[in-house]
Amino acid sequence: MMSNDYKATEMVEAGIRSLLGEAGEAGHIVVGLSGGADSVALTVAMRRIGYDMEALHCNYHLRGDESDSDEAYVRRLCGELGIPLTVCGLDVEAEALQGESVEMTCRRLRYALFAERARATGAWAVAVAHHRDDNVETFFLNLMRSAGIAGLKGMLPVAPLPGDPSVRLVRPLLGVTRDMTERYLGEQGVEYVVDSTNLGCDYTRNRVRNRVMPALRADFPGADAAVAASIDHLREAYGFVVEMTGRLERIYCKDGAIDVAAMMSDVTSARFVLLSLLSGRGFSAEQVDEIVCCVGSRQARRRFVGGRNEYLLDRGVLRPVAGEDSIGEYKVTVERVDAAGLVMERSNYVAYFDADEWDAGQAVEWRPWRQGDMISPLGMRGRKKLSDVFNDAKTPADVKAVLPLAVKDGEVLWVPGVKRSRLLTVGPSTRSVVVCRLCRPAR
Repeated sequence: MMSNDYKATEMVEAGIRSLLGEAGEAGHIVVGLSGGADSVALTVAMRRIGYDMEALHCNYHLRGDESDSDEAYVRRLCGELGIPLTVCGLDVEAEALQGESVEMTCRRLRYALFAERARATGAWAVAVAHHRDDNVETFFLNLMRSAGIAGLKGMLPVAPLPGDPSVRLVRPLLGVTRDMTERYLGEQGVEYVVDSTNLGCDYTRNRVRNRVMPALRADFPGADAAVAASIDHLREAYGFVVEMTGRLERIYCKDGAIDVAAMMSDVTSARFVLLSLLSGRGFSAEQVDEIVCCVGSRQARRRFVGGRNEYLLDRGVLRPVAGEDSIGEYKVTVERVDAAGLVMERSNYVAYFDADEWDAGQAVEWRPWRQGDMISPLGMRGRKKLSDVFNDAKTPADVKAVLPLAVKDGEVLWVPGVKRSRLLTVGPSTRSVVVCRLCRPAR
């Protein structure tokens, strides 16, 4: 009869193989390594199996000497295992967006570094150590945020990396528990570090982990497994929803337009289907409710803007009115020209960018400004809040609300008519130039 520790070894490594395949089948993988039990178990197991891998460690410097001790441990572990390691030191306070929690700032920065390293090394995927307990906690967090089925389905074993869909994110331990990863390390004789902040309840996830889950387990034995099973059912239901939404889209969407009135007449769950179609285009649940209300009251015409997309609701049909580089009455044209012989126009309404840098990494997004947006102004050092830039320029509120900004990797590149970033500038080595020009509305 196998011991529990041997079962842990078998389950952990079998779970990794089932998702990633055998070592010879997988390409290069970047592994997120914090030094905690979960990420150490993932790293050790992948090394034992023989994957082509490297580790990335983020030192957020939030816990003083403890953070540096974690980094030292990770360096020592990777040295013993013979794994290449990249360590990134971060200033979380300086990088935080306005209104952003410490948890979300760390997550955003961490995933940005994952994406950067994956692109630099041509990695097949980024592997993180989320396990079953994490998924159960995520379920309750999303439940308290009024998430729909897309949130309640939990984390997926394979998904696009947040912030950069071109990079694959894999979670090989999603089928095992936190206790299982600790027992695995016990079997292998490997130590790990304990983040002291996980023991308290300062962060939302910790309150679910340290208060909600123990209370549930006390009254409902097997609660974790039951919730995990429900998450699996919801994931299957979500897959069905996506499939059916695609079929309905082919019926009610023609040339980018959505016949909302016909959908509401034929489909009982029309609002849900419409939200599924529009949420990926920058529209909120509240905006979808407004669209449904307008159709129900037979309101003649109304414009709706979601992210980079603008639609006109006309007699029950939602039609796109501009390209994705348009917001409201403003439109930006984007063209590429050869750098040789280019004569730059001196205008606040035209901006020039190095095309190679423009194309690298995450695609440039055109969208309205948001609280917390930052820019690295051309001709200045450091970064500046966009709200201060608008105040300095005395930009009218109605213009500020609809002016399309060029944003890449969370950094504002250009505020047409107001300010240009020093990033992606055209230089002597530039071969091709992206020319962006703002078409101002008639006044």
